[in-house]
Amino acid sequence: MDPAQFDGYARRGTIDTLPLTEAARQLEAIARYVAGARDELTRREQDGEIPALDGGKALAFAHEAPSLSLTGPDGETVAVIVSPAVLEVLEDAVGLLQGELDRGRGTGAPVTTEQLREELRGDLVGRVG
Repeated sequence: MDPAQFDGYARRGTIDTLPLTEAARQLEAIARYVAGARDELTRREQDGEIPALDGGKALAFAHEAPSLSLTGPDGETVAVIVSPAVLEVLEDAVGLLQGELDRGRGTGAPVTTEQLREELRGDLVGRVG
């Protein structure tokens, strides 16, 4: 399905957008549209390509998967509709990367997402300052 078939569709750069008011009455079709990512993930996994095993492939899968950005009256994004398959790939990739970080640190206890974010923020502040 081509997202341009949705009433109110607009392309902003690389993002497919739809006003929230238009999305409400087309929700079933939008759900079917983004659900195509599940079929694509199944096909890739059957071909032996598991996107979650490689951070770059996981991100590429997420970027290539059908999605729609829903916009408010001011044109700003208020929500993004994606397939649960996209979230699964990204969550699995993050979990695997977290395990690699734990092994690299020599820690037995996993680091929480919040701890990782704090550490990254601290690292970025240290580089900028």
